[in-house]
Amino acid sequence: MTEKENIKELLKKLFPTRVSGVIGLIIIAVVAFSLGSFLTGGNSSLNEKPDTHNHADLEISGPTTWTCSMHPQIQLPKPGKCPICFMDLIPLESGDGEELDFRQIKMSETAKQIARIETTPVIKGPAEAEIRMVGKLDYNETKVSYITAWFPGRIDKLFVNFTGTTVRKGDHMAHIYSPEMIAAQEELLQAIKTAGTISNGSLILKNTAQATLNAVRDKLRLFGLNQNQIDKIETLEKVPDHITIRAPAGGTVVDKHINEGMYVKTGMRLYTIADLSELWAYFDAYESDLPWLKPGLELEFGSLSFPGEIFKAKIDFIDPVLNPKTRTVKVRAVVNNDDGRLKPEMFISGILKSRLGPSGSLADTDSKELPLLIPISAPLLTGTRAVVYVELPGDDGSVFEGREVALGPRAGDFYIVRSGLKEGEMVVTNGAFKIDAELQIQAKPSMMLPEGGGGMTGHNHGQQATAAGSAKGHDKSKAEYQFGSVGRLDDCEEAQTALIPVYNAYFEIQMALADDNLDKAKAAFDKLHSLTKDVDMSLFKDEAHTRWMKIYNELVQKSNNGSKADDIETARNTFYLLSYAAIELHDTFGHALEQDYFLTYCPMANNNQGAYWLQTIDTVYNSFYGKSMLRCGEIKQKLASGNTKGE
Repeated sequence: MTEKENIKELLKKLFPTRVSGVIGLIIIAVVAFSLGSFLTGGNSSLNEKPDTHNHADLEISGPTTWTCSMHPQIQLPKPGKCPICFMDLIPLESGDGEELDFRQIKMSETAKQIARIETTPVIKGPAEAEIRMVGKLDYNETKVSYITAWFPGRIDKLFVNFTGTTVRKGDHMAHIYSPEMIAAQEELLQAIKTAGTISNGSLILKNTAQATLNAVRDKLRLFGLNQNQIDKIETLEKVPDHITIRAPAGGTVVDKHINEGMYVKTGMRLYTIADLSELWAYFDAYESDLPWLKPGLELEFGSLSFPGEIFKAKIDFIDPVLNPKTRTVKVRAVVNNDDGRLKPEMFISGILKSRLGPSGSLADTDSKELPLLIPISAPLLTGTRAVVYVELPGDDGSVFEGREVALGPRAGDFYIVRSGLKEGEMVVTNGAFKIDAELQIQAKPSMMLPEGGGGMTGHNHGQQATAAGSAKGHDKSKAEYQFGSVGRLDDCEEAQTALIPVYNAYFEIQMALADDNLDKAKAAFDKLHSLTKDVDMSLFKDEAHTRWMKIYNELVQKSNNGSKADDIETARNTFYLLSYAAIELHDTFGHALEQDYFLTYCPMANNNQGAYWLQTIDTVYNSFYGKSMLRCGEIKQKLASGNTKGE
């Protein structure tokens, strides 16, 4: 039967009754056309259209990983619900296959431009610490003179009768009437006459007369008269009624203590004269600035009396005593004031620029070593940590790596870098927060989450760090501990059994410290020391022996140190080091008991650097804070018995 006959037969079945007229013909034509297209597979010229769909786009190159948009550390091989928030998992977009470190992120050039990422090289250069201080001017104490009464008397005339007068050395200051001085002068004249009358007498009389004359002269010198005044008195026939008091030094009269008609006693202060050509500047320096201060450094200061004008001074003394109320130290500097423009008691503000060395301390004068510098916009500061992002150039983009660096003091627009960077490396100076935010989204270590992960402290999220990336090469105290990274050895059943007492002694230490019991902890340390030495070495062969000896030395050394701890803080510091040896022990050999162990973590221990330890209970018993914060921390992993590596 032909194709047309087939169509005709089908039409009869579809339309058993007669269809008449034009409508019937139209219906028959439409149905025939449709059936013809169906039976011919739609290969008519009207349906011919090139197939542009690329089926290769649907091909899956590998197994799809499913993750949670809110908790990217969750990565599962099958679709389902997020075990944390119960949202539907979504497919994880595969990257270019390049394996990145735990703290790294890759960005294309286009992404860098969109994020406005800017980088600056790490340089070595001169650095100065700018120290700002406030203070005031004062007299130079070494250039202050006092005129005092060397004999009693009455002030009959003042030649300098107001303060502020400028005087020169030897200028007359006052006339004083003193009976004692008159008597001493008369004694001088009488001694001279006596010496003259017995000039032809015996030697004894001559010597006696000369001794008397010398004694009277010394008496006048002790009254403050100089040699010229004494010589003048010797030429007189009559003793004057008044003695002139002269200035012992030049300067400005800054204080007058007498008035005409006053009676004065021996030792009473008459005038104070200060040389104002050189002043002292006293500055208040904070105790945090003391490392960058030393005598001999020059500083600049200004005064409100002379806006915009800069004066210079040189530090010559730093007070050895700190003011407990202001927490400042007085710093004294010498100021040249030949023109007399600066006045004592003026308020001033100074700036000292101290040259710094590589460590951030004050540089030696003859040192030529320069410190390592980064712009102040490069580090992300958290209070206790500083994080910078370093650009590692690649062929098809840039990799940015987060690093914790040790910073020195700020030097103008730069920070001194003590460690963590090298000269020439490129650090991000604009856009670092965007990179840090992306790392947080990917559950990698970031500024606020140095261990990576989702950041839900107090909940066990499983192997967050393992899902997010590899922590290879990072300190266990600063990144998520990767349990199993050492590599578990197989066929260690006998060794596991032999290590049971070692584990038990370790757990005794752990619980004793959690109970704040130093004596019990020291006894457990000593017990661990003995039990570790008693382990049969023959149970460890080949690679197992090599690994055991490394762990053995750590266990013996740390347990011995812990048994000698003088206080509980020392014991806890030793336990911190011992715990990583115990973790590595379990990482290598596992444990034999059916009881599970638990890898526990406290982010506040070890000066907020974090610390790990093992325990046998799935509730946190904090060995680093004891009863004060017994539940501080979280259970990171359950470590099953046998040769399993934990869950």
